Amino acid sequence: MVLSFFRLLFLIPKFLWNLAGIKRTIRRSRRRFKKALVKSGIPRELAEGLAEEYALPDEIISLRILAKFLKFKGT
Repeated sequence: MVLSFFRLLFLIPKFLWNLAGIKRTIRRSRRRFKKALVKSGIPRELAEGLAEEYALPDEIISLRILAKFLKFKGT
């Protein structure tokens, strides 16, 4: 029982660290996509709108959404 508790204590920070890395990657890819659009001649306002629309939303990878998913019992 105690050993499984300690494993859980080590898994939670690892999971949160990986989650932060995924969010950082998504945000970086959104910035690079927007930069590439601007370099190709698209106006900055339109590039910002396209980058926001086509990028993965941050809500997909949020603790609140993941908590809802974990609470889901399924059938």
